[in-house]
Amino acid sequence: MRQIAVVVEGQTEEAFVSEVLAPYLWDFETHITPIVVETARAASGKKFTGGGKWAHYERDLQNLLGESHWDLVTTLIDFYAYPADAPGHSCAAPHVPRDCAGARQAAMGDWFDDRRFVPFVMLHEFETLVIASAIGRSAVLGSSGVAVALQGEAVPFGDDVELINDSPETAPSKRVARLWPGYAKVTDGVAVVGEAGLDAVLGVCPHFADWVAILRGDDLN
Repeated sequence: MRQIAVVVEGQTEEAFVSEVLAPYLWDFETHITPIVVETARAASGKKFTGGGKWAHYERDLQNLLGESHWDLVTTLIDFYAYPADAPGHSCAAPHVPRDCAGARQAAMGDWFDDRRFVPFVMLHEFETLVIASAIGRSAVLGSSGVAVALQGEAVPFGDDVELINDSPETAPSKRVARLWPGYAKVTDGVAVVGEAGLDAVLGVCPHFADWVAILRGDDLN
Protein backbone atom coordinates (compact mmCIF):
# COMPACT_ATOMS: atom_id res chain seq x y z
CA MET A 1 0.00 0.00 0.00
CA ARG A 2 1.51 3.32 -1.09
CA GLN A 3 1.51 6.05 1.54
CA ILE A 4 0.90 9.67 0.49
CA ALA A 5 0.84 12.80 2.63
CA VAL A 6 -0.92 15.90 1.30
CA VAL A 7 -0.56 19.30 2.95
CA VAL A 8 -3.85 21.17 2.54
CA GLU A 9 -5.04 24.71 3.20
CA GLY A 10 -7.95 24.12 5.54
CA GLN A 11 -10.88 22.08 6.79
CA THR A 12 -12.69 21.89 3.45
CA GLU A 13 -9.71 20.41 1.67
CA GLU A 14 -9.07 18.09 4.60
CA ALA A 15 -12.66 16.82 4.43
CA PHE A 16 -12.48 16.44 0.65
CA VAL A 17 -9.34 14.32 0.88
CA SER A 18 -10.70 12.18 3.73
CA GLU A 19 -14.24 11.70 2.42
CA VAL A 20 -13.85 11.68 -1.37
CA LEU A 21 -10.26 11.32 -2.53
CA ALA A 22 -9.08 8.73 0.02
CA PRO A 23 -11.87 6.18 -0.70
CA TYR A 24 -11.25 6.63 -4.43
CA LEU A 25 -7.51 6.01 -4.11
CA TRP A 26 -8.00 3.01 -1.85
CA ASP A 27 -9.00 1.01 -4.94
CA PHE A 28 -5.54 1.80 -6.33
CA GLU A 29 -3.79 0.46 -3.24
CA THR A 30 -2.97 3.98 -2.12
CA HIS A 31 -3.58 5.55 1.26
CA ILE A 32 -3.57 9.35 1.41
CA THR A 33 -3.40 11.37 4.64
CA PRO A 34 -4.44 15.05 4.69
CA ILE A 35 -2.45 17.38 6.92
CA VAL A 36 -3.75 20.93 7.42
CA VAL A 37 -0.87 23.38 7.31
CA GLU A 38 0.09 24.59 10.77
CA THR A 39 0.29 28.39 11.01
CA ALA A 40 1.11 28.82 14.71
CA ARG A 41 1.36 27.01 18.01
CA ALA A 42 0.40 28.45 21.40
CA ALA A 43 2.46 27.97 24.55
CA SER A 44 -0.17 25.46 25.65
CA GLY A 45 0.67 23.34 22.63
CA LYS A 46 -2.56 24.15 20.78
CA LYS A 47 -2.11 24.24 17.00
CA PHE A 48 -3.54 26.90 14.70
CA THR A 49 -4.06 25.70 11.16
CA GLY A 50 -5.22 26.78 7.72
CA GLY A 51 -3.80 29.01 4.98
CA GLY A 52 -0.84 31.15 5.96
CA LYS A 53 2.50 32.07 4.46
CA TRP A 54 4.84 29.91 2.41
CA ALA A 55 7.08 29.52 5.46
CA HIS A 56 4.30 27.50 7.11
CA TYR A 57 4.00 25.16 4.15
CA GLU A 58 7.75 24.91 3.80
CA ARG A 59 8.17 23.83 7.43
CA ASP A 60 5.44 21.18 7.27
CA LEU A 61 6.62 19.85 3.91
CA GLN A 62 10.23 19.68 5.08
CA ASN A 63 9.15 17.71 8.15
CA LEU A 64 7.16 15.26 6.04
CA LEU A 65 9.96 14.78 3.54
CA GLY A 66 12.20 13.94 6.47
CA GLU A 67 10.00 10.94 7.27
CA SER A 68 11.00 7.95 5.18
CA HIS A 69 7.68 6.08 5.26
CA TRP A 70 5.98 8.49 2.82
CA ASP A 71 6.14 7.29 -0.78
CA LEU A 72 4.87 10.67 -1.97
CA VAL A 73 4.38 14.10 -0.43
CA THR A 74 2.14 16.59 -2.19
CA THR A 75 0.08 19.75 -1.70
CA LEU A 76 -3.44 20.97 -2.31
CA ILE A 77 -3.01 24.74 -2.56
CA ASP A 78 -5.36 27.14 -4.35
CA PHE A 79 -4.18 29.13 -7.37
CA TYR A 80 -6.46 31.88 -6.08
CA ALA A 81 -4.70 33.72 -3.22
CA TYR A 82 -1.53 31.64 -3.70
CA PRO A 83 0.90 32.80 -0.99
CA ALA A 84 2.67 35.93 -2.19
CA ASP A 85 5.99 34.67 -0.82
CA ALA A 86 5.70 31.18 -2.32
CA PRO A 87 7.97 29.90 -5.11
CA GLY A 88 6.71 30.85 -8.56
CA HIS A 89 4.19 33.42 -7.35
CA SER A 90 5.18 35.88 -10.07
CA CYS A 91 5.05 33.38 -12.91
CA ALA A 92 5.80 34.42 -16.46
CA ALA A 93 2.28 33.91 -17.81
CA PRO A 94 -0.34 34.86 -15.22
CA HIS A 95 -2.86 35.31 -18.05
CA VAL A 96 -2.59 31.60 -18.90
CA PRO A 97 -3.79 29.88 -15.72
CA ARG A 98 -2.66 26.33 -16.52
CA ASP A 99 0.80 27.51 -17.53
CA CYS A 100 1.06 29.61 -14.39
CA ALA A 101 -0.12 26.75 -12.16
CA GLY A 102 2.44 24.49 -13.79
CA ALA A 103 5.17 27.08 -13.25
CA ARG A 104 4.26 27.36 -9.58
CA GLN A 105 4.32 23.60 -9.16
CA ALA A 106 7.71 23.40 -10.84
CA ALA A 107 9.08 26.17 -8.64
CA MET A 108 7.90 24.40 -5.49
CA GLY A 109 9.42 21.17 -6.74
CA ASP A 110 12.77 22.89 -7.34
CA TRP A 111 12.62 24.38 -3.84
CA PHE A 112 12.91 20.95 -2.23
CA ASP A 113 14.52 18.91 -5.00
CA ASP A 114 13.15 15.63 -3.65
CA ARG A 115 11.77 13.08 -6.10
CA ARG A 116 9.03 12.17 -3.59
CA PHE A 117 7.66 15.72 -3.63
CA VAL A 118 4.95 16.31 -6.25
CA PRO A 119 3.33 19.71 -5.56
CA PHE A 120 -0.13 20.57 -6.84
CA VAL A 121 -1.87 23.92 -7.30
CA MET A 122 -5.65 23.79 -7.75
CA LEU A 123 -7.19 25.85 -10.54
CA HIS A 124 -8.56 28.08 -9.16
CA GLU A 125 -9.84 26.88 -5.79
CA PHE A 126 -11.97 24.13 -4.25
CA GLU A 127 -15.23 25.54 -5.63
CA THR A 128 -13.95 24.75 -9.11
CA LEU A 129 -14.74 21.13 -8.23
CA VAL A 130 -18.19 22.14 -7.00
CA ILE A 131 -19.02 23.77 -10.33
CA ALA A 132 -17.49 20.82 -12.16
CA SER A 133 -19.74 18.48 -10.21
CA ALA A 134 -22.81 20.23 -11.62
CA ILE A 135 -21.83 19.77 -15.27
CA GLY A 136 -24.22 17.38 -16.98
CA ARG A 137 -26.34 16.84 -13.87
CA SER A 138 -30.05 17.54 -13.44
CA ALA A 139 -29.77 18.39 -9.75
CA VAL A 140 -27.21 19.23 -7.10
CA LEU A 141 -28.06 17.86 -3.66
CA GLY A 142 -31.68 17.67 -4.81
CA SER A 143 -31.83 21.18 -6.27
CA SER A 144 -32.30 21.51 -10.02
CA GLY A 145 -32.09 25.29 -9.77
CA VAL A 146 -28.63 25.21 -8.24
CA ALA A 147 -27.45 22.73 -10.87
CA VAL A 148 -28.63 24.95 -13.73
CA ALA A 149 -27.14 28.05 -12.13
CA LEU A 150 -23.73 26.47 -11.62
CA GLN A 151 -23.71 25.03 -15.13
CA GLY A 152 -24.33 28.53 -16.45
CA GLU A 153 -21.12 29.79 -14.87
CA ALA A 154 -19.08 27.40 -17.00
CA VAL A 155 -20.72 28.26 -20.34
CA PRO A 156 -18.61 31.41 -21.09
CA PHE A 157 -15.50 29.26 -20.62
CA GLY A 158 -16.65 26.49 -22.93
CA ASP A 159 -17.40 24.31 -19.88
CA ASP A 160 -13.69 24.44 -18.99
CA VAL A 161 -14.30 25.11 -15.31
CA GLU A 162 -10.58 25.34 -14.52
CA LEU A 163 -10.46 28.59 -16.49
CA ILE A 164 -13.12 30.37 -14.40
CA ASN A 165 -11.12 33.34 -13.25
CA ASP A 166 -9.73 34.29 -9.89
CA SER A 167 -10.50 37.94 -9.20
CA PRO A 168 -11.88 38.85 -5.75
CA GLU A 169 -15.31 39.41 -7.33
CA THR A 170 -15.52 36.48 -9.72
CA ALA A 171 -13.55 33.65 -8.12
CA PRO A 172 -15.39 30.31 -8.13
CA SER A 173 -16.20 30.58 -4.41
CA LYS A 174 -17.83 33.97 -4.94
CA ARG A 175 -19.93 32.60 -7.80
CA VAL A 176 -21.10 29.58 -5.81
CA ALA A 177 -21.98 31.70 -2.77
CA ARG A 178 -23.98 34.11 -4.96
CA LEU A 179 -25.93 31.40 -6.76
CA TRP A 180 -26.47 29.04 -3.84
CA PRO A 181 -27.94 30.78 -0.80
CA GLY A 182 -26.93 29.03 2.38
CA TYR A 183 -24.01 27.20 0.76
CA ALA A 184 -21.72 25.72 3.42
CA LYS A 185 -18.27 25.05 2.02
CA VAL A 186 -17.17 22.19 4.27
CA THR A 187 -20.44 20.25 4.24
CA ASP A 188 -22.23 21.15 0.99
CA GLY A 189 -19.11 21.52 -1.13
CA VAL A 190 -17.63 18.17 -0.21
CA ALA A 191 -21.03 16.47 -0.43
CA VAL A 192 -21.59 17.77 -3.97
CA VAL A 193 -18.30 16.37 -5.22
CA GLY A 194 -18.99 13.09 -3.46
CA GLU A 195 -22.46 12.89 -4.98
CA ALA A 196 -21.19 13.50 -8.53
CA GLY A 197 -18.31 11.07 -8.10
CA LEU A 198 -14.67 11.84 -8.65
CA ASP A 199 -14.61 10.35 -12.17
CA ALA A 200 -17.19 12.93 -13.29
CA VAL A 201 -15.02 15.75 -11.97
CA LEU A 202 -11.85 14.34 -13.54
CA GLY A 203 -13.56 14.39 -16.92
CA VAL A 204 -13.87 18.19 -16.94
CA CYS A 205 -10.81 19.19 -14.88
CA PRO A 206 -7.70 18.11 -16.83
CA HIS A 207 -5.16 19.82 -14.55
CA PHE A 208 -6.73 18.22 -11.50
CA ALA A 209 -6.96 14.90 -13.36
CA ASP A 210 -3.23 14.92 -14.08
CA TRP A 211 -2.54 15.21 -10.36
CA VAL A 212 -4.94 12.43 -9.43
CA ALA A 213 -3.29 10.19 -12.05
CA ILE A 214 0.02 10.67 -10.24
CA LEU A 215 -1.62 9.88 -6.91
CA ARG A 216 -3.10 6.70 -8.42
CA GLY A 217 0.39 5.69 -9.49
CA ASP A 218 -0.46 5.54 -13.18
CA ASP A 219 3.19 6.17 -14.03
CA LEU A 220 4.14 3.05 -12.06
CA ASN A 221 1.96 0.72 -14.11
